[in-house]
Amino acid sequence: MTEDKSKNIQTALPKIGEGIFLTKDVSSILLLPYAKVRHLLKSFWHGNAFGDDKNLAINFYALIEFYTFFQLRELGVPTSEIKKAHSILSKDLNVKYPFALSGIQTDGKKIWYETLGNLIKIDGKKQYAIKEFIKQFLHKVEFGENSLAKRFYPLSNTKQIVVDPMHQFGQPTISGRNITISTIKKLNDAGETINEIALLYDIKETQVVKALEYYKRSA
Repeated sequence: MTEDKSKNIQTALPKIGEGIFLTKDVSSILLLPYAKVRHLLKSFWHGNAFGDDKNLAINFYALIEFYTFFQLRELGVPTSEIKKAHSILSKDLNVKYPFALSGIQTDGKKIWYETLGNLIKIDGKKQYAIKEFIKQFLHKVEFGENSLAKRFYPLSNTKQIVVDPMHQFGQPTISGRNITISTIKKLNDAGETINEIALLYDIKETQVVKALEYYKRSA
């Protein structure tokens, strides 16, 4: 690691209410290869990471930026285009986490940002687009009134499991409760049935099922 990167990591300290996500957490929550997450943490997001080189961590907003980055890549947008758009948008809006905002959209080639009802291409030229040609893709993210990401729902078919930086440092929990799904998994592994766990925590059996489903996901 260079001296400059080391300084960046030391100054990007975690804040209360923003969560703490180690490399392994990012990999697990977003179903991304650990090595790829670690590489991008040390290269693209090093300025927003904290901890030492062996235990890099990010906050919730950087986690959402990771999600946005890989969703854009999956839709066919080149990495160089993504990095360029991130830099331009960060400067234009004067924000640290531009990819954690609700206006990010794409046509599969370029990246656009919606503001005041208009779609503007993030390429430095500020061209406008027609909405019908733009793909909305951040369906798992819930945004707050300030247009900044507020919660992330890791399962595609339900909102019963949530990643909320205001609860359990951002570790996946049962929505509306402060129960981590890892606790439910440990109880089930120890022999507790779905019904017994639901009764123990006064939650629905479907919530227990979804918590266990989280661990059965595959990339």
